[in-house]
Amino acid sequence: MREDKLIADNSLNAVIFPSTAIGSANPEVKVEPVFGIRVGSVGLLVSADRFCEVLDKMQVNPIPNLHPWISGLLNLRGNLVPIYDLKLVLRETGENNKRFLFAIDKGEKAIALWIDNYPEIKDKLVMKPIRQLPKLPDIFQRFVIGGYEHSGQVWLDVKFEDLFKTLGRHQYTSEGMAI
Repeated sequence: MREDKLIADNSLNAVIFPSTAIGSANPEVKVEPVFGIRVGSVGLLVSADRFCEVLDKMQVNPIPNLHPWISGLLNLRGNLVPIYDLKLVLRETGENNKRFLFAIDKGEKAIALWIDNYPEIKDKLVMKPIRQLPKLPDIFQRFVIGGYEHSGQVWLDVKFEDLFKTLGRHQYTSEGMAI
C-alpha cells in the first residue's frame, strides 16, 4: 500500500489535498477516503472528492456587525471566501492555540473554517457507524447526517453547504442565543 502525500504550495502558503493522491494502488481494495478535521473536541468528515487545502499565514479581514461565528473574509486567488469558526457554533470552550484555516471547494463556492490540527486521511469504510450521535447545538445537529467511531474518536458526517448557508442567514436574539 502506498503512502499518500500532501502537496505543499509555497507560493500560496498552503497545503493542497488533491483527490488524485488518495486511494489504494490496488483497485480491488475498496476504500472511501475522507479527510478528518477537528474543531475542538468534535471530529468532522469531509469527502476526499472535494478540493480542500490548509491555508497558513493568510490575512483574515474581519467585517463588523456579522454573526460571531463568521471570522471575516480572505482573498483566495481573487475570490472572497467567508471564514467560519465552528467552535463558537458548537459552544466549545478552551484555548485557541495554533489553528489552521481549512478551505473547502474553490472559486465562488469556497468556504474556510478554523481547524485545530492538520487533517487526517481516513478510510470511512473501516469506521464503525454509531447509532447515538453526541448532543450538539440545534443549529448544528440538523446538518449531521451520520456519525462514526474510529480509534476512540467520534467523527461526524455533515452537510457543509447547507450548514454554512444557514449560518450565514441565522439571526441572533438580544440575549445572544441563536434562533
